Amino acid sequence: MSISGFVGLLLNGTISGLIYALIAAGFTLIFGVAKIMFFAHGEIYMLAAVGSYFLVQRLGVPYPLTVVIVAIGTGILGLLGERLIRPLRGQDLPVILATVALGMIIANGAIHAFGTMPFSVPRQVGGTISLFGVTITLERMVIFLAAAAVLIGLQVFIKWTKPGQAIRALAQDRDAAQLQGVDVNRSAATVFFIAGSAAGIAAVLIAPLYYVDVFLGTTALMRTIIIVIIGGLGSFPGAILGGLFVGLIDSFGYGLLGGLTQLVSFALVVVLLIARPRGLLGRE
Repeated sequence: MSISGFVGLLLNGTISGLIYALIAAGFTLIFGVAKIMFFAHGEIYMLAAVGSYFLVQRLGVPYPLTVVIVAIGTGILGLLGERLIRPLRGQDLPVILATVALGMIIANGAIHAFGTMPFSVPRQVGGTISLFGVTITLERMVIFLAAAAVLIGLQVFIKWTKPGQAIRALAQDRDAAQLQGVDVNRSAATVFFIAGSAAGIAAVLIAPLYYVDVFLGTTALMRTIIIVIIGGLGSFPGAILGGLFVGLIDSFGYGLLGGLTQLVSFALVVVLLIARPRGLLGRE
């Protein structure tokens, strides 16, 4: 492989990894605070991707405004999901069934509303640049910068703001945090809104590069679960690291192995988890 080919695969894998990390970050924050796996998360991502097509292509909404609208809309969906399962918190099986049912409702509603044909969101940024001898579209660079900025913003929020510190405290030691007066319901609502918004932003950013359809949710959910297990359930930095790990595996896998990529990816995941069952940054 040439140096330019290697750099191209590295850049594409990093961009994909940041998008994966955006989706997984919210999922792992929900687990850290509410101690549940929110199985409707992938369908919220799907709804954002399909919704971006209708806003941009059908209604003529400017793309930057579409990002804002979708982020708020999917954040509200996350809040509604939190309100749905709040009475069931602490009951593992009912929570699982409720989140799976919510995902199925969203998926089937989308099929009836939008149909099963794929949609194509128009490209938003034209032109190319040369980076380390590799030609890359400006659109991919914008996606890279936007995804990185959102992840950095989330990290700043979690580390330096009072609501973010409450989220961290709950994730580290729930009982001690409650004794210190942390409001579990408020923190849970916050992370559900953040998770929905982050998934929505990821969907809108990546939508112009690929076809979108109502079946994206299942694939997104499965990939997200793999990422958070690799990174460590409940770990925000782990979600970022896991997203980049999977993105690079996908990029180099398809570049070098083609159709064997999925097989190799799952094999690497199994080996990693055997060596470190808690994930890369997970705690006991």
